[in-house]
Amino acid sequence: MVTLVDLDPQLNDAHIEPDEDFRLLSLRDEEHAKHIGTSLKPIDDKLVSQILIDNADLFSWIASYMPGVSSDVITYRLSIYKEARLIA
Repeated sequence: MVTLVDLDPQLNDAHIEPDEDFRLLSLRDEEHAKHIGTSLKPIDDKLVSQILIDNADLFSWIASYMPGVSSDVITYRLSIYKEARLIA
């Protein structure tokens, strides 16, 4: 279980960063896309891309696609430092 402490940038300076570049793979259209790593071998890239495209209907793109799943599981909160002031 992830706690608020794990997500609060004020409490945790360690950030997970990708160790490779990504490209956008459109599964249906721009709205239905996923990122895929660029370090895959061409044959693996083609295979993974085709599997994702063929199975795009299995992704839950919006919460209403997952009836019965508790909102505690699918809801996130943006952790913002309350004393921070807006800088435009």
